Amino acid sequence: MVSVIMLVGIGLCIGGFVWMRRRRARAYVAPVLPGGVSRATLALDVFAHGNSYLAEGKFDEAIAAFHQARELDPKRAHVADRLAEAQRRQHAASTTPPINVTI
Repeated sequence: MVSVIMLVGIGLCIGGFVWMRRRRARAYVAPVLPGGVSRATLALDVFAHGNSYLAEGKFDEAIAAFHQARELDPKRAHVADRLAEAQRRQHAASTTPPINVTI
């Protein structure tokens, strides 16, 4: 009877050890989208497109791309910085400079 209890105890310990190892292994796996591309890679790609749009002066497209990149990978601070810059440039481009009128 004692040997059965010891075997059950050893089995439970081994099962708990295996369960903990599998749980930790899953925590380190990067989330992958259905297409096989990780969210971080997709966010970097969208961020690069946003930079291209910003360089071309397409502010609406750049802002949309930076919002999408921030949704995909919200931990990246540089995405929020570029989004703020795109919004600032859009606002600067939409304001008209004052006209100097001399009387």
